[in-house]
Amino acid sequence: MWTFCLHSLFREYGWQFFRRIALPHPLKTAKAVRASGRLDYSGDVTHLGTEDPGRAFGGAGSIVGVGFCLKPLDPPCPSGRFNHDCRFLETLPHSETTDIPAACRQCAIREIGTLARQAGAAVYVMTSAKDILLDVFAPALDEGRFTAGLFALCRYSLRPFAVGLLAGGMRGWMFPFETGDCRDYRTWLRADRGTKEERTEIKPSNRSSMRDLLRAAAQKTPRAAGFEKRGNVLFPLPAAGSEAK
Repeated sequence: MWTFCLHSLFREYGWQFFRRIALPHPLKTAKAVRASGRLDYSGDVTHLGTEDPGRAFGGAGSIVGVGFCLKPLDPPCPSGRFNHDCRFLETLPHSETTDIPAACRQCAIREIGTLARQAGAAVYVMTSAKDILLDVFAPALDEGRFTAGLFALCRYSLRPFAVGLLAGGMRGWMFPFETGDCRDYRTWLRADRGTKEERTEIKPSNRSSMRDLLRAAAQKTPRAAGFEKRGNVLFPLPAAGSEAK
């Protein structure tokens, strides 16, 4: 954690975090740092911001974040790799399984994103730490845009990520990757700049847990018709004849 912070002080993420989070909200930031130190990051999932891990997820204020490094390599993702795009989710709804491109059929982002739509949650393909700060942490803190999040990311990033979520007042479920993930600052920094040769994978039992959480959060009809991209985040569109909650 402190090695990460020391290195980050000299990078854009570090000074942006100081300017957007720590400087205007020093008490919240200090509390977030202390709270992050009390969490257990050794298991299959880290719960934060609530004493009841089973508390409801879904609907307005909920967001699902998945690393860009989950995108398929062979065949390659049709949306490209180091970006916030998912062509499949951005062109929902699809009516038939034949609509699914070959590269997308086993993609965790497609599966998790489709379930997020049913849960009425926003979807965010995570790239750099700076973008996550500006797209998730800061809006959560400044506007209350997000209040709960489900995320799949490198175990190396769990505690720094938890600080951002807690400072923003968010509840969270963080699932670490099982393979292909960054294990030190050097490899993390390369990925943060878009250089990531490996494809990460979510542990099958964790992927099942994420599916269960999202299915339990599925909204009653009418469900979201699809997604609308605002900035870098996909927000659920209300079904025809319904109003956004």
